[in-house]
Amino acid sequence: MLKKKTLVSGLLSLFMFFSLLTSVGAQASNEVDEAVIPALSDAFSADESTINNHLEKMGFNSTEIFNLPIDMKRDISSKDGKKVASQDVDLTINATDEQGKSVNKQALAEQVRAAASGPTVSGYAVYGGTSNNGKERIYQVYATYKWSSSPFNFYTDNLAMAWQSNATPTGSPNGQHTVYNTNGVKVGSYSSKVSKEEVSGTAWLVDIKAGGSYNVQDGWGRQELRYPTSSQGISTAIAVGYSHRTLPGFTTGVGLSFGYVSFTGTGKVDYTGRFNFTI
Repeated sequence: MLKKKTLVSGLLSLFMFFSLLTSVGAQASNEVDEAVIPALSDAFSADESTINNHLEKMGFNSTEIFNLPIDMKRDISSKDGKKVASQDVDLTINATDEQGKSVNKQALAEQVRAAASGPTVSGYAVYGGTSNNGKERIYQVYATYKWSSSPFNFYTDNLAMAWQSNATPTGSPNGQHTVYNTNGVKVGSYSSKVSKEEVSGTAWLVDIKAGGSYNVQDGWGRQELRYPTSSQGISTAIAVGYSHRTLPGFTTGVGLSFGYVSFTGTGKVDYTGRFNFTI
């Protein structure tokens, strides 16, 4: 009888032990996903105040929310997610003349001055949970640019992003360019055409509008990336590039490789940099 009771007691203890392990394991695996905010069902019709409140729940602060284009706010809110990164990109600036030669520092300063001092470029990453039975982590990555006043030249610019080799692009990228009047009211919004899609990066055409020297213009590009769950905890980088045309009649070539964006051509000013986040 004693042996039977001992056996039952041992089995009960073993059962409780494995139940505890299962409980702890489930809690750990869902811990990150519990912080992901579900998509806003009316993201493309809700008023801006509702959108802003939703972005705050996703982890965006008031300064970031104020600076984001409204169409980008709607795009972010329309998907499950939480913000994991937002950074102004520390840019390297290079310029070439009509013969393709690098412009010296003094001439470069004149080029940038003529281009309304150049755009501010930022990067954002939003984590959206896991897929493929938990084997992949989903991220929406954004590259943004903002001209505090319209640039001197109204040609077609180029925006590009490239990621490191542990990322796999999925879905269809999208982007938007917006022009505002002198009172900051949106007067036009235009889809940015995707000009190049590669496994290492995506590029968009940016149609700069003639809006007057004081008008703000901004825009963004978005790409969904998947990372193996085994990469969790690893820091990764997204390279960002923006190329502004300074002369008519020329075209810009965009080079994309893992973690690197480059531009070729003549009569342009290039802005390149990167932002980081932890998977």
